[in-house]
Amino acid sequence: MEQSLFETLLYSFIILAVSVTGMILYRKEIMFLLRGKKCQGRIVNWMSAVVGGKRYYYPMIEFTPEGFERQLFRAEDRCEGEPMFQPGTEVVVKYLPSDLEYRKVIYPKR
Repeated sequence: MEQSLFETLLYSFIILAVSVTGMILYRKEIMFLLRGKKCQGRIVNWMSAVVGGKRYYYPMIEFTPEGFERQLFRAEDRCEGEPMFQPGTEVVVKYLPSDLEYRKVIYPKR
């Protein structure tokens, strides 16, 4: 009986420790899921870069989050060869109001 109680407490402690560690490590992703907001944006241009001998294109996205000034940034998404969308293509930008650098671009279906 004593062994069973010890094992139960040990497993409970391990589960709690792993859960807390996960919440600490992924707190920004959790906040993004819970408090992220969406707004309309658009591709204003494409930047190209050669990486490892291949040419990649990165979209320049413009959006205006609620309560902030217009933002312009280079998305981390990239395509090889030619740009996938024309400048002016409407996209949705999901962002974290407390950290505008934390954002995700949702592109239209092709």
